[in-house]
Amino acid sequence: MKAPRVQRGFTRSAAAFTMVEIAISIAVVAFALVAILGVLPTGFDVQKRNRESTIIHQDASVWLEALRSGAWGLDYLTNHVDAIAVSGTALTPPRAFDATNGFRTGREIVGLLTQPAQVQTGAVERVHARRATAFVRAISGSAGEKTPRNDFAFTYRLTSELTPYTTLAVARARQPGQTNFNEHGLTPAEQQYRRWQYEQVRLAEFLRAGTYELRLTLEWPVYFMNNRLQVGDNRQVYRTLVTGELLRTNDSRLGELNWLRPFEPLPLPAP
Repeated sequence: MKAPRVQRGFTRSAAAFTMVEIAISIAVVAFALVAILGVLPTGFDVQKRNRESTIIHQDASVWLEALRSGAWGLDYLTNHVDAIAVSGTALTPPRAFDATNGFRTGREIVGLLTQPAQVQTGAVERVHARRATAFVRAISGSAGEKTPRNDFAFTYRLTSELTPYTTLAVARARQPGQTNFNEHGLTPAEQQYRRWQYEQVRLAEFLRAGTYELRLTLEWPVYFMNNRLQVGDNRQVYRTLVTGELLRTNDSRLGELNWLRPFEPLPLPAP
C-alpha cells in the first residue's frame, strides 16, 4: 500500500511598490505642489488688480455723471469721501475740508470738486488751473465695505480739473490783421489762411461761451506708511467735454462752490 502524497503549500508573491518607487512618487507630487503654490500668489494678485480696475471704472462713471450734471441729491457721498483739498493759485488761496468740520451733503461735495480754472485776461491770456483732490472710499464693490467710515474699504485719490475751452486762436484774435481776410494786397494763400483763422476764432469763441473740459484722475491704492498717507502707482485718467452753465456761490463755511447745469434744449416752433 502506497503512502498518500502530501502536497506542499506554496505562497504567491504579492505586487507592491518598493521604497525607492514611493520616494520618487512623493518627490514628484511635492514638486507639483510647489509649482502650484508658486502660481497662486500671481493669480491672487491678478484677481486683486482686476477687481480694483473694475471698481475704478465704475466709480469714475458715477463721478463723471455727478460733476457734469451738477447733481445735488447724492448725499450718500458723505459716507465715501473722507477729505477734499482745493489747490490755490495766484488769485485764490488753498482750502481743505473733511467730513467732521467741512462738507455735510452731497451737494457740497459736488460743489467743491467743480472748481473751474481761472482765466486771467490781458495782453497775454493766462489760465490758472485749480485742482480739487478728494480721498474716496470705493462707492461700488463688495457690500461688506459699504459701512460708513470702513477703514478696510478700498480707497483711492480723486483729482478733478475743470478747464474752460480756450485755444491759441482766441489769443490770436486780439492781434490785428490775423483774421482780416478782406485786406487789400493779400495773396490767395494769405487770404485763405486768414479766412481759416477767422473760422477757428469763431468756433473757439462759440465753444468757449459754455464749454468745459472735465478731467478726472484716479490714483490707487491709498495706504498709511510711516504715519503718512501714501498713494500707489496705479493711475487712470478720464476726460469729457461738458456744455452748460456754471452756477457759482460763496458759502460761509466752504467758500466758492460751483455746479454745472447743462443747457436746456430749445423748444420746437409751433407748426
